[in-house]
Amino acid sequence: MSIYTNLKTDYSTLFSSLSTSKNGNSSSNLLSNINLTDYYNIKSGSYYKLMKAYYAKNTAEESSSTTTDKNKVGTKTATEASQIKGEADTLYNAAEKLTATGSDSLFRKKEITNTAEDGTKTTTTDYDRDAIKGAVQDFVNGYNKLVSSAGSTSSSSVQRAAQGMVDLSAVFSNQLGRVGISVGMDGKLSMDTEAFEKADMSKVQNLFNGANSYADSIGGYASSIRNYAKSDMNFGNTYDQNGQYSTLQNGLNYNSFF
Repeated sequence: MSIYTNLKTDYSTLFSSLSTSKNGNSSSNLLSNINLTDYYNIKSGSYYKLMKAYYAKNTAEESSSTTTDKNKVGTKTATEASQIKGEADTLYNAAEKLTATGSDSLFRKKEITNTAEDGTKTTTTDYDRDAIKGAVQDFVNGYNKLVSSAGSTSSSSVQRAAQGMVDLSAVFSNQLGRVGISVGMDGKLSMDTEAFEKADMSKVQNLFNGANSYADSIGGYASSIRNYAKSDMNFGNTYDQNGQYSTLQNGLNYNSFF
């Protein structure tokens, strides 16, 4: 800055131009009131060097602090994204297990042998209700964990997809209720195992099996969230000029160039 250059000026020319005061004292009397040590430091450029060193130190400290803060935010974002990706994977896999068809379908009836207390065995063709109940419980648990994590994330894309899951569950709330699954005010699911065991398995199958079912649609949202989280993990340490985590544009964070 120009002020630093001016500090190097020989101030003797300034003081030499002082005129005689009203009481008749000469300019030399005025100079006697000046701290000659300060005058020397100004004249020699010592103050300039001191100020330059002071501001250079402060600038370095501020830059270091800003970099540290950005790194902390970046680590937090990447860790958060990694957790969400894992939970999205879990929900997607649970949905895929329920929606499978053909020989892999949980809803394919099979011969089941039951043994009575007297040892009598009876074989019937029915759903494997225990396997279906366990798979649906895994689905509910995975859904609830992902909804919780998405609610506190900084990723707007993940939040929108999670809200889509919650909205869809609200649409299917009546059908879910008929098989013992309720939708809470927070959008999470709650499974009444006794009510589920007594439910009509054909209604459970309509909700959780095959393409375009409730579980299939939730699986689609989980897949989207997984992809968003993967992108956030890759760009977790990229920020704009204000140190704020920015939105990705078609997979590229343009603010990383600033």
